[in-house]
Amino acid sequence: MTQEPLKILLIEDDEDDAFYIKDLLNVGLGKPTPLIDHYSSIGSHVKNLDPFDYDIAMFDFRLGPINGIELLRNFREQGCNIPIILLTGQGDQEVAVEAMKAGATDYLTKRKLSVESLTQSIRYAMGLQKETTLRKQTEAKLQKSHTDLTQAHKEVRGSREKLKTAENQILRSEKLAGVGRMVAGVCHEVLNPLNIISGHVQSLLMEKKEDKELCRELESIIEEVHRISKIISSLLKFSRKGNMEFKKADIRNELESVLSLVEKEMQLKGIQTVRKFDSNSFPVFIDSDGIRQVFLNLINNAKFAMNDGGVLTVSTEIITAKEGNWSYQQEKNSTAPFPDKIMRVKFSDTGPGIRKEDLEKIFEPFFTTKPEEKGTGLGLSVSYDIINNHGGNLEVESEPGFGTTAVVDLPIRNEHSTAK
Repeated sequence: MTQEPLKILLIEDDEDDAFYIKDLLNVGLGKPTPLIDHYSSIGSHVKNLDPFDYDIAMFDFRLGPINGIELLRNFREQGCNIPIILLTGQGDQEVAVEAMKAGATDYLTKRKLSVESLTQSIRYAMGLQKETTLRKQTEAKLQKSHTDLTQAHKEVRGSREKLKTAENQILRSEKLAGVGRMVAGVCHEVLNPLNIISGHVQSLLMEKKEDKELCRELESIIEEVHRISKIISSLLKFSRKGNMEFKKADIRNELESVLSLVEKEMQLKGIQTVRKFDSNSFPVFIDSDGIRQVFLNLINNAKFAMNDGGVLTVSTEIITAKEGNWSYQQEKNSTAPFPDKIMRVKFSDTGPGIRKEDLEKIFEPFFTTKPEEKGTGLGLSVSYDIINNHGGNLEVESEPGFGTTAVVDLPIRNEHSTAK
């Protein structure tokens, strides 16, 4: 590769000295011949120069109204970090100290200049510049790595806390048929970035093993990653989906069973329960444990929404597939036979209602409008999954200020066509 010639800015008011210096530069630097821009004074043309156009600059100390140190400071204030060599006719220790403080790379006495001393000074200045640039780049990369690691550390801790919260919440619930697939999906989504983080941290640990402080931080991150992996393993083991057991049941009996668990607590909170059950008995094939869990989730949501008291109305009715807009459900589950009738169960509360933007996300896993300590946002997602596995549909209707209604539609089919 052809080497580019050095671009040198020389500001020297003595023409003889300038000629001598240029001659030394040409001889000392050899090929390719350096490109030297010489100015004998600091006029408007020099003030308008772009110092970033040069690889190195050389200033005479005495330049008329402004000396070389002032010009040096001016360059540095512009953010120019190219090597700058200050030249003087006579050696002066005070000037030398002042020049170095102002940011000079080197200080040379013109009467002692030679090919060797000038070439050595330039090569030293350029080497120092390269070293400084590399050091700053390395520091910037290390700073970015440190920032990334700090962020990764926070994300790992945050993921661990969320997973622990989810685990505790699930452990307080029954083992649901639909939890396995959802939790497994969430865990796998967490595992992918977790493995990437672990791989990068392991690589950095090998590369930066001499940096003890950084290694301690990296080992701390690895420890947190391992703890999260254990939490994920325990979640996956706990929530493996079992076989759903479909049996003929009366929905009214399932509702009474669940209401008996929470009705006394609701009365203490000033919540009145109103039953509006269809008088016709129409058994439905369901997984009783799953359906009871759905009903309990929906009632608990209503109870939380009416913390200052209110009315919960629970109703059942038999409707036709057309009335239940079953064409949507049939499209979603095309393998299931089209039902003639649907068992519809409604849970209507007189709470404050749900905002439209929240209603759109209400079935998303881990989305909740409750405080973190009150729930993980799994209830409605799990409930939706359970009803979906029954070939049914779950919807929530709400408007701020007018309460909320959860609607559960279950197809009424024979025993052989119920399970998906």
